[in-house]
Amino acid sequence: MEYILECGVQIAATLLITLIGILGAYLTAKLGKNANLQNINAAQEEVIRAARITVGELQQALVNNLKAASEDGKLTDGEIASLKRQLLDMTIEKLSGPSYALLQSAAVDVEALITGAGESWIKRIQSSQNA
Repeated sequence: MEYILECGVQIAATLLITLIGILGAYLTAKLGKNANLQNINAAQEEVIRAARITVGELQQALVNNLKAASEDGKLTDGEIASLKRQLLDMTIEKLSGPSYALLQSAAVDVEALITGAGESWIKRIQSSQNA
């Protein structure tokens, strides 16, 4: 009888240790996923900051001169396309390698993120200039 009781206790202890191990692995995976999401969010914030800085640089260096040189004060479609390409290239150059790689591995469309952040910042600049 003692032998059966001892075996039962050992089986229960083994099951308990196994359950603790499974729970620990589950929690570790959840925490790792949460940390990864935080890293992706930080990388996206880096992209947005870099895009804003680049918009300011392009505004100072090119846009004002292009508008002043045109007859109607507006940019042509070709100039807009060129500025967009420069925004993408210059912003990507500003990004840290690990942030860029993390966003790519997370299937984030980095170019769309840059374009969206740049366009949003341009609208904000324009609205503050018109106010």
